[in-house]
Amino acid sequence: MSNLKSQIWGNYQLYSLTNSHGTQVDISDLGAIIVNFFSKNSNGKLKNIVLGYDEPQRYLDSQCYFGCVVGPWANRIANGKYTIDSLAVELETNEGTNHLHGASANIGSKRWRVTVAEEHFIELTTSTLSGEAGYPHDIDFKVIYELTEENKLKIGYFATPHGKTPINMTQHTYFNLAESKDILDHSLQIESHHYLLVDSESIPLDNADVTNTPMDFRVKKRVSQDIDDNFSQLAQAGGFDHCWCFDSTEMKKVATLYSPNKDLGLEVYTDQIGMQFYSGNFIVKEQGRNNKIYEKHAGLCLETQNYPNKINMDGREDCIFESSSPYSHFVTYKVI
Repeated sequence: MSNLKSQIWGNYQLYSLTNSHGTQVDISDLGAIIVNFFSKNSNGKLKNIVLGYDEPQRYLDSQCYFGCVVGPWANRIANGKYTIDSLAVELETNEGTNHLHGASANIGSKRWRVTVAEEHFIELTTSTLSGEAGYPHDIDFKVIYELTEENKLKIGYFATPHGKTPINMTQHTYFNLAESKDILDHSLQIESHHYLLVDSESIPLDNADVTNTPMDFRVKKRVSQDIDDNFSQLAQAGGFDHCWCFDSTEMKKVATLYSPNKDLGLEVYTDQIGMQFYSGNFIVKEQGRNNKIYEKHAGLCLETQNYPNKINMDGREDCIFESSSPYSHFVTYKVI
């Protein structure tokens, strides 16, 4: 089936996508997780630019979702409730009153089947069954990872529910381009004029202009610049944990991240209307790889997706899928 390098990783497998520049992305059949992402900075030094663990069990035990593919619903659904065609659905709630990241149906904790594996390309599939975490229909999932010679990690997400179901998948990798203690001195640019204002439960209330607020990343700035501002949205989330909004469903560049000394960068392209920027506010004494202890802001997530709680918002039909209308989502992370 494969000329892709792989190795046994506990009770799972680890598959290595490589290119001629020394970039290597290690994907596991546990959760379709990005376990490692090695790339060289401008000085030729190899860096692992994502947070992670040495052992598979740590991913299963953790609540941080390091590197995993998230679904059936990435982010939050208020009160775990929605209604489609007069069918009221109550999902499992696992973050106070919220349904978060699929709860116990989370595909990031499932063993995936590797269906295609080549030197630069891997395809994995899994399913959730009717009743898992309250979802009323079976759902089939597929994820494709491709590493190109242009240092692009291209990801395609696909889902086919066997009945009308809200779907929202994302990649929950935590990036740290410098292998540093935290990402506060990283610089970030987000190509967006608006973000979603949220309530105390992180549920969107309204679309808000970023102008004259700490949420304005239209011009590149350090993550630390405004993170401690006396701004209610930041105070209640312990930092950034918000969705920025985009006008187009075409592939477009939505964000660029730079290491503190600008020797490594990462561009994000997507066809989604939103991207959750999460500054790792709730990482507390996580024992990561090589016994490194990750603390608050040790990494940040750039999660392309639909809006949180979209199923209970205007335009909700845009997040409802079924067998005749399956889900797809494309994102590219390009190392620069």
